[in-house]
Amino acid sequence: MVRRLSVVLPLALALARPIPVQAHAGRAEPGAPVALTPELLGDALSCRSRDALWAFADALFLDPKPPAWMREVTDDKATKGMLGIAGYRLVTPISLLGQRVDRVYFLNDWIVTLWPRKVAEAVVAAQGMKRAPVAATEQYYRFLDPNSGPMLGAFAPTGHATAAMLAQAFGAKTPPPPPADSLFVGCNYASASEAAFLSLARRASGMAADASRDVADDVQAIVPPR
Repeated sequence: MVRRLSVVLPLALALARPIPVQAHAGRAEPGAPVALTPELLGDALSCRSRDALWAFADALFLDPKPPAWMREVTDDKATKGMLGIAGYRLVTPISLLGQRVDRVYFLNDWIVTLWPRKVAEAVVAAQGMKRAPVAATEQYYRFLDPNSGPMLGAFAPTGHATAAMLAQAFGAKTPPPPPADSLFVGCNYASASEAAFLSLARRASGMAADASRDVADDVQAIVPPR
């Protein structure tokens, strides 16, 4: 069942592995240790450096040694119900597109911050991001390189989408959630083309429906109807 559930994570998760073989194709060979500075984190968040993202990912998740100016957030209402996301409060703030940032989140190949909707929508408009063609969640994108990324993007918190999928699998109906009052904004470094991203986006709703049916089948196999 876990394997099936992984298929239907919202597009914010699915984009990280659209082409698994190429997901880290551009990663440089390990070299001298990199100083994990606020400036380096700002480079990662602003779509300026894949290596910066990987340096922080290694330090935070492979051999957990976060710098003193990053504090893990263990109980964050903004990410409730989201899978695979990790948040950190920044003692030393950084900036993204001229806006102050004191919290960042890592989600597979995403690094993002969370802004109030009005702030995020202004950035989306100023950066010329387009709405992704997917119904499951609200997402915007602009590829800096249409052939291989990275992608500047924004998306709504996706906890409700996962909850709705699970409810549907168990035969329940959930009302449409109200528009999110905040959006994640940042960069996705998956080595995917814009065409591949759009293809995945168009298939996302069908993938979610198929996976919901698969989960329902699994549930019925485990707990047969009386």
